[in-house]
Amino acid sequence: MVARKLELRRCYGETAWIYDQRYEEIQRGKYSLIFPILPHVDRILDLGCGSGLFLGALAKRGRLIVGADSSPEMLEIAKRRPTRAALLLADADHLPFADQSFDVIVSVTLLQNMPNPEITVREAARVMKLGGIMALTVLKRKHSPEELEEWVRGAGLEPLEVVEEGEDVCCIARR
Repeated sequence: MVARKLELRRCYGETAWIYDQRYEEIQRGKYSLIFPILPHVDRILDLGCGSGLFLGALAKRGRLIVGADSSPEMLEIAKRRPTRAALLLADADHLPFADQSFDVIVSVTLLQNMPNPEITVREAARVMKLGGIMALTVLKRKHSPEELEEWVRGAGLEPLEVVEEGEDVCCIARR
């Protein structure tokens, strides 16, 4: 498990400087699915924030925005964005936050990179407040809608909507 995470961290570190050129359009399409359903809240966590593409938009929905990623190089790029988000180097399976810290958690295209996505979803649920909203996407070529829904339910969350859109499965859930 550790070896897989270190390999991903290395790969994202090596490609961080071209990530936005390669994936910005695709990622913004995913964000456009999620953004309209996000309520205005106090605290939002972008788990696996990468280069910070979504942080500016999230700032329109929350007072405190935190971007967490395991790649220092991706976070360096995120720091260059004009956003007020706090950025944190963190392992998505071991978040350095107290239970029920966030009203909304967004995680776009992270889970398929994790050695055990079920653990990642449980950890995200731990730091989400009761009544909070979680928006997750995963590449459908890697995981099915049924798997994503199973992880969400296993974390004690209620799936509100699970949809396939483009290359992804998107799940909106409530705690």
